[in-house]
Amino acid sequence: MYFYGLGECAEKALQNIRTVGQERLIKGVADSNKTGKWNGYEIVELEKIDKNEVIIITVKNPEYIKQIKDILFAEKFKKVYYFNCLITHDDFMIDSCTLIENWGDAVLPHVEMHACDYCNLNCRGCTHYSALFEKKLPIYEEQIKDVLKLRKKCSHIIRFYIMGGEPFLNPNIKKYILGITAALPKTDVWIVTNGLLILSLNEDVLELISSLRVVVSISEYEPTHRIIDKVKERLEKYNVSYDIRPYDRKQKFIKPLSLSDNSIYENVCISEGCINIWNGKIAKCPSLMYIDKLNTFFNINLPNEGIMDLDSCPSGKELIEELNEKVPLCKHCVDNKFDWQQCDMNNIKMEDFATEI
Repeated sequence: MYFYGLGECAEKALQNIRTVGQERLIKGVADSNKTGKWNGYEIVELEKIDKNEVIIITVKNPEYIKQIKDILFAEKFKKVYYFNCLITHDDFMIDSCTLIENWGDAVLPHVEMHACDYCNLNCRGCTHYSALFEKKLPIYEEQIKDVLKLRKKCSHIIRFYIMGGEPFLNPNIKKYILGITAALPKTDVWIVTNGLLILSLNEDVLELISSLRVVVSISEYEPTHRIIDKVKERLEKYNVSYDIRPYDRKQKFIKPLSLSDNSIYENVCISEGCINIWNGKIAKCPSLMYIDKLNTFFNINLPNEGIMDLDSCPSGKELIEELNEKVPLCKHCVDNKFDWQQCDMNNIKMEDFATEI
């Protein structure tokens, strides 16, 4: 086999394959940006690798997984897998690698869905505007219908995120985990959380997450940072795979929007590829999907074009193309950094989410 992609994920793949005693399987490595040697292995140009060799995609970002998959398929490689760097067991190929030959040509790398719209942290600058939502839970049956509708619209979803808001505020989170993993059996399912409720989660929730190989993705904000060692200890006790977006990256936040489409701040997309489904609709990012909530709450009029009905939106490559297109709101997305803070829930301000300039 050959690894393709030589970053953090490849290091974990090498560590895993050594741990299970299967290092002899590696014949070389490839990477579009590197030459020479990597951990003693020759970095081989792709065109010099036999098309019948096994190629393991060793990157973590689902968008990059899709891009590399397209390159390898265009080069006519027949045995392409990707390594799930957070799921490791006794056999490298069987337990940690997924064959992708049947993914098709209408692949969505990243899809998100709220299990709870509101949050227990309520960050200023939240791209989901969680502080603005009332404490009302979505209807599970309607949520699962949306997942099934989307499944019919594309050939494969690489990673599906159960999130919010804070998903562990939903007392029916087990139902979501069971329903989504059953609906998307070949998709990696992650739960995105601020981690504050993990210490109080019932054991049966953690056992279910572990048994279904769901990954817990923790955004380590300041309150989480104070308890992160205890959080990791509890997840490891139940053999739960986890990924941490570390504190040093969460001390700064980006206020994502400007009311002006010609802001003094640099135009930037901080949610590229974060496709959302919600209430029978689909949108290219959370900032767009929930923009009507922001508009209504503050009586503003940021553009909402680009939100599509799941029933009537296109399918296949046409859907992918539409979701990749810029929308009018893109002109309002800016790089406006500030220190992480929580909203004052007694006095939520428009300035918590958008600048006027």
